[in-house]
Amino acid sequence: MPTIPSPRGPFPTDLAVFLAILVAGCALVLVGHVDPQALAGYSAALAGLHASWHHRTPRK
Repeated sequence: MPTIPSPRGPFPTDLAVFLAILVAGCALVLVGHVDPQALAGYSAALAGLHASWHHRTPRK
């Protein structure tokens, strides 16, 4: 008996944003506008903002 494939969820926007930021960071380092050490600091700050955004509680 064939199984019905489950429908895919919504487009993974988190993945698309992650890849866009990764490509932008690599391009900035390769062009020479940002030092790799500074990019690491920016990445840590953005990761903290992303975590706080996803772990917020909805208001009632």
